Amino acid sequence: MGHAVQEDRSKRRRAANQHRHLLRVVVTVVLVLLGAACDRPPQAASTSRTPSSTSVPDPVAAAIAADFNTHTTDDQIRAIIVSVRGRTRFERYYGSSATESRSAFSVTKSVMSTLVGQAIAEGKLRLDDRLSQMLPRYAAKMSPRVAGVTLRQLLTMTAGFTDTSSGFGTSELLNAPDWVGFILNHQDSAPGRSFAYSDYGAHLLSPILEEATGQRVLTYARSHLFDPLGIPTRPAAQPLIDDAHLGEYDPAGFAWPVDPQGHAIGAAHIKLRPRDMARLGQLFLQSGQWLGKQVVPAAWVRQATSARAGATFQPSTDGRFQPTNYGYFWWMTTVDGMRSYFAWGLGGQLVQVVPARQLVMVVSSYVDLRTGEGMLGQDDLQRLANAVVHAAER
Repeated sequence: MGHAVQEDRSKRRRAANQHRHLLRVVVTVVLVLLGAACDRPPQAASTSRTPSSTSVPDPVAAAIAADFNTHTTDDQIRAIIVSVRGRTRFERYYGSSATESRSAFSVTKSVMSTLVGQAIAEGKLRLDDRLSQMLPRYAAKMSPRVAGVTLRQLLTMTAGFTDTSSGFGTSELLNAPDWVGFILNHQDSAPGRSFAYSDYGAHLLSPILEEATGQRVLTYARSHLFDPLGIPTRPAAQPLIDDAHLGEYDPAGFAWPVDPQGHAIGAAHIKLRPRDMARLGQLFLQSGQWLGKQVVPAAWVRQATSARAGATFQPSTDGRFQPTNYGYFWWMTTVDGMRSYFAWGLGGQLVQVVPARQLVMVVSSYVDLRTGEGMLGQDDLQRLANAVVHAAER
């Protein structure tokens, strides 16, 4: 009888050990699968562009879905991110994914403005510096009117250089062997008299920043902005900005094209992920702080995102998209009755910040770099932003 009991206990211990071993195996498999799921990039949204959940949608999601169902122009949108109080409230990708980067077009200008602000804080530049001081190698070839252009005037688009609001550059600029020299010969009006959106003037900030810091723009941007924000820029493609080099630009995860002298394009075409654009907006919403560190001076954030073009700024008269003024490469506007500022890029690239709602909205849209097709207009972005910001209050 005792031997039988002992044998029965042994059998139960073996069964329990086998059960625990099987449980460990199952747990291990589950953890491996969960880890793989966490590492997997977000999946593209369904082509229906509507949430698959049967629960009541968040008002922000509902507002975006309503806009999509009404306006066919939304077909160009590839990503939308809405962050409120530092938390992502909406993030969806349409025919795209979180890992895919695209040209941010003129959002590049707001990046350049940020870098200039950091150089000013370091004492390497001043807003009243003149072109003859900032680009000494070209000073002898400047007209007196060009030589007198200030950094402040470049940043507010009041420097008098050729208006390029209809598109970046011209075939003459793209074919010029020296872009800086070409631009300095294309000033159409006296500085300080009027607002004229000019990619020419914006590009000059690149050689100016290099002259002031002694570093290539990308090198300076990595140490002062991209690395602190955790924006990946390695490896970086820096091809010439022409059709012949699109094969290098298109597949790159990060790219910042250059002119023939190797200056990063100051006006456009930095290639970023939507989440990178959102980090820029959040940085400004947080007055230049990131993870407890002051990355950009708070004073510069206030200056750059306040009306600086003054009376020279003339809003649109076509009754649609109407920014109220211009800062230092940031646009001023009102959204849902509240002050807002934004970085805007051709074809539907947007970083919108609404301080009163603690909201950052990012839109990334598709534009064919070869044909220019796929244009989401400024008024489309304004309409969508109004709907999202209004819904975010609920």
